[in-house]
Amino acid sequence: MKENELKELRMHQWKHYAADCRFSIRNADDALAKRFIFNHRWDMEMTYEYVVFKDEIDFLHIPKDDPEWLYQFNRLRHFISFGQAYMLTADEKYAKSFASQFELWFHTVRPDDEKARPAWRTIEAGIRLDNIIKAYSLLSSSKAAKEIKNDFIQSVEEHASFILANSWNSYHMMSNWGVLSNHGLYVAGVFMKNAAWQKEALRRLEIEMDNEVYDDGVQWEQSPMYHSEVARDFFDVILLSQKAAVKPSKEFVEKARKMAYVNAFWLKPDGRLPMMGDTDDIDARDLVSRSAYIFNDGYLKSCGYKTLDYDTTFSLGMKAVLEYEAIEEKKPDTEMFLSSSGNIFSRTLWKRNASYLRFHNGTLGAGHGHADQGHISFVHEGKDFLVDAGRHSYVFGPKRVDFKNQFAHNTVIVDNKQLYPEKDSWECYSLNKAVNTAFSAKNGFVAMQGGHLGYYSDGVFVNRKVLWLKNYGLLVVCDELFAKGCHEYSQLYHFAEGLDVKLDGRCADVGQARITEISACGLHLSKGNGAISRHYNQKEGNQYLRTDFSADGFASVFTVFDFGPDRVEAIPLEVKSSFKGITFSSNMIEALSLTSQERDFVVVFAHTEYASPTDTYCCGGCTGFGSLTVFDRKKGQTEVGTRLFC
Repeated sequence: MKENELKELRMHQWKHYAADCRFSIRNADDALAKRFIFNHRWDMEMTYEYVVFKDEIDFLHIPKDDPEWLYQFNRLRHFISFGQAYMLTADEKYAKSFASQFELWFHTVRPDDEKARPAWRTIEAGIRLDNIIKAYSLLSSSKAAKEIKNDFIQSVEEHASFILANSWNSYHMMSNWGVLSNHGLYVAGVFMKNAAWQKEALRRLEIEMDNEVYDDGVQWEQSPMYHSEVARDFFDVILLSQKAAVKPSKEFVEKARKMAYVNAFWLKPDGRLPMMGDTDDIDARDLVSRSAYIFNDGYLKSCGYKTLDYDTTFSLGMKAVLEYEAIEEKKPDTEMFLSSSGNIFSRTLWKRNASYLRFHNGTLGAGHGHADQGHISFVHEGKDFLVDAGRHSYVFGPKRVDFKNQFAHNTVIVDNKQLYPEKDSWECYSLNKAVNTAFSAKNGFVAMQGGHLGYYSDGVFVNRKVLWLKNYGLLVVCDELFAKGCHEYSQLYHFAEGLDVKLDGRCADVGQARITEISACGLHLSKGNGAISRHYNQKEGNQYLRTDFSADGFASVFTVFDFGPDRVEAIPLEVKSSFKGITFSSNMIEALSLTSQERDFVVVFAHTEYASPTDTYCCGGCTGFGSLTVFDRKKGQTEVGTRLFC
């Protein structure tokens, strides 16, 4: 890069990303002083205490018996900080530190050394290969980088040989490990202009994409963080292919585009990922911005940053910054239903203070997935309200189990029995199937539903319907429990930190919301103290609302969340047959009146078919048909409501 181009790049980075610039320099200074902490937004296992080496750096050190520290350290992410600090300051000390630490690592962590085996897992090899090449590219103009060129090239070749020999089997075909390691091989192939490496890496990556990514664009492990890591590598391949001899297929590019849209819709209004499965609270707009540039997509750009993200700008320079600025922003839809993976998203607006609802009812997602079938997360006017617990740790024990199991999610538990009893940090003793996932949106109302067969062998089918009256501050959850015999049930809702649960009979006040529980069963409401982990190895206290009840045969419970300025009165209504004149039983069809000075709705939930031979229902002065229908009585809707599910 010419000096005038580098000067322009520095000015741009300091103008738009001053905090990131200071972060890179601080991390480089720490690493120069042999002080290490993992605090980059995409570090898979963050830490909060420095590990300091007084003498020579030991790359195989394991503090506090957590091998994840060794794995993260040997990805050598801090080498990129050396490169970025060098680009920002032109200070040779960063290039010298990179060269000396690379040489130490190269000579002490050998691929054929048994003691170094943990540092040579295939995932570490792939991530490290990508990181050291990116770092070297940033530092290539320095004297220190030129002096270690021969060893650096040898290390790239050793990494490529290792990945070629070890990163292709049935496990890598289905795991993020395969993508992260073979992506490193493709990066090396482009860097070394080795078409054979490029061809083999791309062959593997295209098979991995076909296997790992559902048709709707979700990476099968059901973790937004790992989806993002895999998507990042696929995006990188597309970006690098401009300089490569071997290029990905059109099908590869289009599926990567789908993954980019999933990333965008997953974002909460603050631009952060939901803590679904093994996911931290990460601002992922950098990745969305990168994908917007790659695909020249105005919809994606509107979900990312106004300027091209910090890291991509370092890699591509000011030409890419100007090309990104030329992309015209377009606002995406506010709903997305991902039917293959069972993920549904809805929001009021694409703004920071919007409200956002996420529903999941799909596959577990193997080791990185959590017991969250039927889980909902909710953001009210830009602030977390109903939350997922996060992951906390990969070390098997309470730190792992308590955040992964069903009690950590906003779900229903039957007979105190876990859906996915854990065998260890990654495997379960039994699995089950999600069914009946559906979505509908009409007239500003949104409906979601899904059930699972986790308790089917015990005689219970659990189904959840969710109704969001988006512009009226009302969220209604209907849990349907189709059962034989008597069973005990527990319904849980976990709230963001700082929200206090105040019980009032069958109601609770939490922040701005009034929560009302309605059922023919005898309900017992209680509050408890839980925990939420926004980052690996970190947790904070929060509170949850628990509703316990028992029933013999079919049971249902409604939960009404009211965020409105005037509280609705939520009352169950008698539902009659319009033609036969009979009153329907509550195990067939139920309705609620939701009335305040400003709002007046009747919502009808049919649990089973009721029209025999031909029939409609009537309740609260409204007549209609369907298994989920909303009547807005303020607008005179009494004969024709909004039917969301037939």
